Amino acid sequence: MPETSAGKSKSDSLKGVLIGVLLPVLLLDYCSGGSMKPWEPLPGQHWWELGPAWAMGLALSLPIGYGIVQFVRRGKIDLMSSIGLAGVLMTGVITLCVVGEGGSILASTPWWFAAKEAMIPLILAAAVLLSSGSDAPLLQTFLYTPELFDIPRIEKRVGERNEEKAYRRTLANASRMLAGSLALSALANFALALHFLLPVLAEAPDRQQVAYNYAVGSLTWWGFLVIGVPLMATLMGVMSYLLRRLGRLAGLDRDRLLMR
Repeated sequence: MPETSAGKSKSDSLKGVLIGVLLPVLLLDYCSGGSMKPWEPLPGQHWWELGPAWAMGLALSLPIGYGIVQFVRRGKIDLMSSIGLAGVLMTGVITLCVVGEGGSILASTPWWFAAKEAMIPLILAAAVLLSSGSDAPLLQTFLYTPELFDIPRIEKRVGERNEEKAYRRTLANASRMLAGSLALSALANFALALHFLLPVLAEAPDRQQVAYNYAVGSLTWWGFLVIGVPLMATLMGVMSYLLRRLGRLAGLDRDRLLMR
């Protein structure tokens, strides 16, 4: 039986979580121990302990490699994948810039990392707000997409019922709700990054890079749970608002609003 588009999308999402979250976290947690110089292993060092530099490099290479493979397969890269890759690349750049001699890290590292964690959702929030009055609002990339909603049918019915003004207001309200959830996500990202990375500075200098890797792994995992899950719940709330308001404006039930 051929795989449906919904099934394929779900499969791709699961692969993305596995390669972009779970495997990097495991690598950072279990492979960061060992010598700063992989060619000079420490006494008693296990084979899976690659050292902090190699563990971080391998953890970052997985989502980057997956993004490249997806681009080659599809011939394009979607917005969310681009955002994910940008975050991974920024993590790599920060890591290269903050690591000092002997395994220490710069005192400013937690603040640089926290700023990076907050920057992407803040930029998205601003972009969602600024585009809300345009012909191609970012809301149509995140929630009100042609893959989910039968937009031509909705807009035709809205026009027939002379509800264009209320329709635009509904989309603007949904954009503001989405931007607000992204701004809250930025604040939560900032606080969570400081929570995990500030204690790294208390470690002995020769252990700070290993502790930094552990902290990045913990931040990735807990960020997915503590921030990602509530954000998804908020997005479902915005989706519910859209279904309720659009159904009222277009005179359509849920089945006729959504694509089959």
